[in-house]
Amino acid sequence: MKIISLFVLFILTATTVFAEQRSEIEQCRSDLIGQTMGGRERCWKFQSPSQIKELVIQNKREDVQKRVYSITLILQDPKVPGKYKAEAQVVYEKVDGQMKIKSVGLISIAKIE
Repeated sequence: MKIISLFVLFILTATTVFAEQRSEIEQCRSDLIGQTMGGRERCWKFQSPSQIKELVIQNKREDVQKRVYSITLILQDPKVPGKYKAEAQVVYEKVDGQMKIKSVGLISIAKIE
C-alpha cells in the first residue's frame, strides 16, 4: 500500500512539474512574438507563433527581479525555405510586478534544412 501511495505521489508530482514547464514554454513562445534577436549579420524577428516550430528550455536562473532562460529553438519562416536551429538567452525583468522580456540574445543560428 505504501509503495502504491509513493508511486501515485511521484506521478502527481511529475505531472505538475511537466505542466509547469509546458506553461513556461508556451508563455515564452508568446512573449517572443514581436522581439528580435541577433544583429546586422544574422538576426531573427519573431513575427508569429507558427515560426517557432520547437522551443526547449535548457536552463533557467531566477531571482526576485530577474529570470534568465537558455533556450534552443527550431525556427521556420513560411515565406522562406529552410529551417534554422538557434540558441538564445532570454532575459526577463520584473516591471510593475510582472516579468517582461528585457532582451533576447542570439548565441548561434544555423540552417538545418
